[in-house]
Amino acid sequence: MDPETSAPASDDGLVEEQEELVARRRPWLRRLAVGMGIGAVAAIALPVALIAPYVRDDWRLDRIVRVVALDWRDFGEQKARERLEFELDQQRIGMNVGDDDCVLVTEGSARQVRCKWAVTIPIPGTDLSVPLSFSSTAELAADGALR
Repeated sequence: MDPETSAPASDDGLVEEQEELVARRRPWLRRLAVGMGIGAVAAIALPVALIAPYVRDDWRLDRIVRVVALDWRDFGEQKARERLEFELDQQRIGMNVGDDDCVLVTEGSARQVRCKWAVTIPIPGTDLSVPLSFSSTAELAADGALR
């Protein structure tokens, strides 16, 4: 027995052997953890990278329909149509949204600016594709309030 630790002296060799075994396993475990982390980031980043431009265009279009509705209220339908065309060009909305995807509609005393568009996103490395559809609407009440 070792007087300082009150353990048998032969256990020291066993402890050193176990430490060496653990030390040899650590690089393998680290590589596995790093690989899994990279895989998880890629699994999240790829779908986000695929749909982000379309979601960004939809957010921009949400703002555009509101601006066009206010122009319709303040300056008339023709100016609103001109503003819609201008904004679609200036805001760099993708080629998936055209002037014909947006309409100005009068329903009773309310007026609406509606844009609806769809896109099919191919998934790289496969024959699969994902259809996405978007819509943006701004409504002017009879009193001119924007909803």
